[in-house]
Amino acid sequence: MSHPPRSAVALRCGPHDSMGTLRPILESRGYRTRYCAAVPERIRSIDPLEVDILLLLGNMSLANEAPVANFSQEILDLVRARSHFGLPMLGIGLGAQLIACALGGSVQPMTRPEITFAAVELSDAGRRSCLAPLRHSTPVLHWHRDEIVLPHTMQRLAFTAADRVQAFRRGPQILGLQFHLEADMDYLNARLQHLTQSPSSAWVDPMLLRMQASESMQRLRHACHAVMTRWLDEMEGNEAEPQASASTSWY
Repeated sequence: MSHPPRSAVALRCGPHDSMGTLRPILESRGYRTRYCAAVPERIRSIDPLEVDILLLLGNMSLANEAPVANFSQEILDLVRARSHFGLPMLGIGLGAQLIACALGGSVQPMTRPEITFAAVELSDAGRRSCLAPLRHSTPVLHWHRDEIVLPHTMQRLAFTAADRVQAFRRGPQILGLQFHLEADMDYLNARLQHLTQSPSSAWVDPMLLRMQASESMQRLRHACHAVMTRWLDEMEGNEAEPQASASTSWY
């Protein structure tokens, strides 16, 4: 018997946000993917219980400041509703910050932006998680200027010297990544073009970033496939849990 296709909706907080190399991974697993612009009326049109996987994409904005404040309340409500029922969410960059804020954490500015290709360190929990393929010093793309302060209900999975929280999870269904496994050259070029209008440009050497990308993109693509495959396996193996946890208080 054939099963109806599953859905993955990517909430895009900015014009350059993209699923990148993650999209074909999801589609190969039978998910129909689509984007949804992060404007209040579009966010409110999403039924939090009908989407199989919600992705929150975003970049270089503090989760409680404009322009994010224009739509963050709708996103926070959506995240809380899905968390209450244990439904899958993946937050990347600003998306990870919004998940943390919705579920009791906060964000704060870093001393300087972290914009580079570099490996992350894994915590003990991280080495046992879907991020285990990153233990071999795989360079990932960092592009953020704010750090996450986690609530006690979340597990830290990864960190760097510059940022104490690079990845976290809440059970198998909710995963937050400050870094960008999904990035491809189109993503990088779009970000570099936009960077010329940003105060963060003073901290970035575009030529060095392009050189790092040429050396790292293939490994990054393989890492995205390995990590996301593991996360989907873990998450799909727990599909029966949401009903059991629906009456649990998450906040």
